Amino acid sequence: MKLGERLRLIRKENQLTLKDLSQLAGLSVPYLSDMERGVVNPSIDTLQKVAKAYNTTVKKLLINVEELDELEYTTYPEGFEAFIKDPEYSYEIDDDWKELLININFRGKQPSNKREWIEVYLSLRRILSSGEKNE
Repeated sequence: MKLGERLRLIRKENQLTLKDLSQLAGLSVPYLSDMERGVVNPSIDTLQKVAKAYNTTVKKLLINVEELDELEYTTYPEGFEAFIKDPEYSYEIDDDWKELLININFRGKQPSNKREWIEVYLSLRRILSSGEKNE
């Protein structure tokens, strides 16, 4: 299932309109619509707003979300391979983490070096683990 399909399904299960979700999440109706149609990929911050509106976690929003376009990565984004081969993090980065990190479209700027990938990973790990503690 694509991320947009998953987001639409959750919204429908919660019996909300895009306008309702817009008010709860503080996001515009057109942007939410674009997310559900797969026109844009939301940032982590945006996913946090949507998760909060549903009183759930980002991790639960991403359940059953498949890799974008089912691509097999033969090359990684710039700096990503250095990050996943770093001995400090390589043992933590399984295929699920690789998929999650690569599939997230960061608004404004995608990480372009090892340090930026580490920062994104640590931030995402913190967000997801804090959501698990609240479950």
